[in-house]
Formats: sequence, C-alpha cells, structure tokens
Amino acid sequence: MGLTIRKQAEIMRRSWPDFRVLKQNRWFICWEGPLRPLSQKYRVQISLLRKRKSKDSRAKLSTLPSVRVIDPLLHRRVENLSAPIPHHYPNRDCPEQPFLCLYDPAKNEWHSRLTVSNTIVPWTIDWLACYEGWLATGEWTGGGRH
Repeated sequence: MGLTIRKQAEIMRRSWPDFRVLKQNRWFICWEGPLRPLSQKYRVQISLLRKRKSKDSRAKLSTLPSVRVIDPLLHRRVENLSAPIPHHYPNRDCPEQPFLCLYDPAKNEWHSRLTVSNTIVPWTIDWLACYEGWLATGEWTGGGRH
C-alpha cells in the first residue's frame, strides 16, 4: 500500500514549507511553490492523483505525479526557435505549460511508496537545472530518451 494523500501532504509541509496546497481531497493534491535550481527562480505546480488501475473496486491504486512550470513560462532557445523544449509532455489544457518528463513510468521509477518531497521535488530541480543549461548551450545534460 502506498502513501495516502494526507501523508504526502504532511511530509511535503515539513520538507518544503514554501509550497502551499492549492487543492486537496482523498484522491488528489496540488501544491505550488518556488524552486531555484541555478540562476532563475521558478514557480512550479505539482499535482498528485491516486486512482484505481481498473474499475474493479479491489484493484490496486496507482499514484500519478505531474509537474508544470507556472512562472516564468518555459521557452525555446532564441538561437533555434524551431527546436522543441526537451523532455516534456504536452499539456492539452494549457499548451504553454507542458508537463515535465521527470521519470519513466514504464521502468517504475516512481511508485506510491515514494514521497513527492524526496523524489519529485529534487527531480524537478534537476530538470530545471538541465533546462537552464540547455538554454545556455543547446545541449541537454539530463537523462532520458526524448
């Protein structure tokens, strides 16, 4: 059994006190807060949704975290505006705020026994540092296959 939303909220509150809860219920929580990986300060939104893997009420729960940068908006390199921002997933509801690609779901790099505060937040900081490097050099130094 994974961590409940309530437990995730409690751990996050202790670890990252500058993050505030925007919305919370038994199955969902959304935080917003500041991160500064290198030179730029970002405001990010982290959402965590718990859902059943099937319609069977006995089915296993899965927890799906997602992260997007609220401010400043991510942008392409001035030197190559046709090159897409690396390692992100499109956000159909808000295209200017794509979701960050922080882990590979197929490799089970994230599961519901992990805490957002010890994984998703540091992974976001790393992603943002790689993004700043990419803006400066055109080279993505993070992992992944995108």
